[in-house]
Amino acid sequence: MSFSRYLNHVRLFVCLCISVLSWSWLGAVILKELETYGVTSFQHAGSVSEVVCHPNGIHVLSSSRDQCVRLWEIKSGKLVRRFTVPGCGDMWGIRFLKKGKEFLAASSSNDIFRFEVATGKVLQKYSHSGTAFRLALLPDGKSFIGTDGKNTAVLWETATGKRLRTFSGHTKDVYTAIVVNDGKTLITGSEDKSIKQWNIATGECLKTIVDKPAYGDVFTLAAAPDKKRFAMVCDGGYVRVFDSATLKEIWKTKLGKEGEVVAWAPDGSLIASTSGDGKLYLFHPKTGKVVKKIKTVQRSHTPITFSNDSKFIISGGDSILHIHNVESGERIKPEMGYPDSEGYDHLTVGLAGSRVYFANGSSWQVLDRENPEANRKFTENQTVTSIALSNSGDFIAIGFERGQIKVLDTREFELLTSIAVKGSVNGLAFLPDEKRLVAGGGKNRVTLWEIKGGKRVRDFAGHTDDVVAFALSKDGELLMTLSRDRSIRSWSVIAGEQLAEFRLGKERPRGIAYLDSGRSLVISTNSKDVLARILPEIQVEEVIDNAVVLKLIKQLADDRFFKRQEAMEKLAGFGKAVIPMAEAIETEDPEVEYRLVGVRDTIRGSLSRNAFKKVASLDDNLGVLATDPLGEFWVGKIGDKGASRLLIGAVDHESKGIKILQTIDNNHGCQQLSFSRDGSHLGTVNADGTYSLFKVIRE
Repeated sequence: MSFSRYLNHVRLFVCLCISVLSWSWLGAVILKELETYGVTSFQHAGSVSEVVCHPNGIHVLSSSRDQCVRLWEIKSGKLVRRFTVPGCGDMWGIRFLKKGKEFLAASSSNDIFRFEVATGKVLQKYSHSGTAFRLALLPDGKSFIGTDGKNTAVLWETATGKRLRTFSGHTKDVYTAIVVNDGKTLITGSEDKSIKQWNIATGECLKTIVDKPAYGDVFTLAAAPDKKRFAMVCDGGYVRVFDSATLKEIWKTKLGKEGEVVAWAPDGSLIASTSGDGKLYLFHPKTGKVVKKIKTVQRSHTPITFSNDSKFIISGGDSILHIHNVESGERIKPEMGYPDSEGYDHLTVGLAGSRVYFANGSSWQVLDRENPEANRKFTENQTVTSIALSNSGDFIAIGFERGQIKVLDTREFELLTSIAVKGSVNGLAFLPDEKRLVAGGGKNRVTLWEIKGGKRVRDFAGHTDDVVAFALSKDGELLMTLSRDRSIRSWSVIAGEQLAEFRLGKERPRGIAYLDSGRSLVISTNSKDVLARILPEIQVEEVIDNAVVLKLIKQLADDRFFKRQEAMEKLAGFGKAVIPMAEAIETEDPEVEYRLVGVRDTIRGSLSRNAFKKVASLDDNLGVLATDPLGEFWVGKIGDKGASRLLIGAVDHESKGIKILQTIDNNHGCQQLSFSRDGSHLGTVNADGTYSLFKVIRE
């Protein structure tokens, strides 16, 4: 029998099998957020870009490189609302409109968005040809100017999104802009180390000034309340004040180190600037004399603004806002306080959500939600890179950066074994018998370990780059590995042999979900596309009669096609229990041998060259995945940084695709996911330094 004939038989067999196998469908699944731990004041998940006080004086708006803009209550630091758009990238300049009912936000996706404050709805989008950096409003409230990374500034009509005029002349990125002279004149600052003055009505460049030595990149311009002067800061390390009409420099004062942002007090009494030396500088606006230096808690304070009454300075210290009293320099602690840690890296959840185990750097902790007296904290001598619980919750495994695994009991936390491995341990999973452990990550392989004595059982080797994710079937018999070498491989855990390999194209793999009940796989590749292998479920016979199996195997050699077809369908219907019996059969008939391989591959759902297909396209990139331990659905991280959300999906056998059951936005930006082993709870490590616990509700 030729190989092509064999392939045709297998293809036909698979099609016929699909026609007689049944499909099951999962009812509604809902994730209900129970609590988020570590919530404090003004928490972004990335460096803050700009800060603007709301006209009501009660709230402050901040943009960040976490792809979000956030509205806060100043007194408490409590988050009022988060604003983001899928794929928006880093958020930069922000400005309020219509007395605080709307605001503009510039982004690295080249777009400026107009948001409605009350709802978070995007009202309009204004598209630049490069990163949109900063914004300047015209007095009429009907138009504004945006600067960008394509060396231009653009005048927009706010209501319609119509491009009215483009100001071209800078030779590098235009970082900043202000409007003076009753809305008639525009002043821009650029990476090309120059300041330009423009006629807004005509787009004509009126004047260009540079300095010798050069200013350096011009980061920020800030107009005085009367618009007759403006302040400028650049990477030359000076704060300077100019006459708005003539561009004549009035004074300049040296900062301790490079400055990035400058702000003018609303009452005109002071100018403030940040500096790389960890201080906020306050200047007399007429003389340039340093009136006060305020030492900051965190060295890097980039954006800065004054409160509406000019009594307080609000600055962005990396990812957190800080408030200082102008007169005393005292740091004002908001009601919710400030974070006491840098966040969490890994977590796993105990049965019924009773405990949460989480790691941060070289320490890991136990949070007992029912008995706080059982809370524990452990400090290690190296960074924790993974953490996992056994099915019963009686044992916990901790993986480390320098190649070590510790297994402990979860009652007294006594060390049961310590295993030395090669490379960072980036993933751990207990087998159902709780006597063996799968570990993977570095050195291009995954390894099965005997917990008692720390004995290496076998390596699952073959990948040519690090394994980024792996998934075990519910019964612990099949292992799926996903590697940076862009391959997906299936393995027999018992035999250690590679069963099949599938290679991705140019996609970069991120996560894998193995849905045992559906024999299906979902793959994420850090793109908007979802890849999946969807196979029907098999109706497994509860009782297998050996004599019947042997009779069906003999029937595979029948000359009549429909008899062979009938035998293959019935054998597949027995499920995986028939595989050892079929593999033990010795036959000299190549036709029978080929058909037995087809039966085995159909039951296992082995990978083929065309195994994975695009089954959905999302509105943002799909990242890490987690599989429901009961094998009914999967959860993925969609989006990135502080803008990421949770997406719940299930296999839809009828359409041979997936169905999105729920999308959850918890304001904190999910980074990692972990189910409790009973499938009742899901924990997430969040981008803003918190972690959340969700209850799984099956309806």
